Amino acid sequence: MTFEFLSEFSQNFSHLFDDADDYNVKIIVGEIPYTKEFRAHSVILRARSPYFKRALSQYWTIEKNRMIEFKKPNISPTVFEMIIKYIDIFSYNLKRRMMY
Repeated sequence: MTFEFLSEFSQNFSHLFDDADDYNVKIIVGEIPYTKEFRAHSVILRARSPYFKRALSQYWTIEKNRMIEFKKPNISPTVFEMIIKYIDIFSYNLKRRMMY
């Protein structure tokens, strides 16, 4: 029973990064013309990353229409996508642990 709950929880959690509904953070990475916009949920970013906990504070971000806009021109979209996937690794690790 615990296994089923954790498995379902893990799947639901991982879908938050894929789901654009209800996001409240737009992260624009890269330099023009090589920019990409990522959409995320601040609560997940803050919970999973000490960097984002600080970076998404009221002192570092710009908020427009209840949307946090965060710009990272000094990182490539490809590298940032890997970072976002790493933050989402929780779901992968949880599934893997349950297999053993």
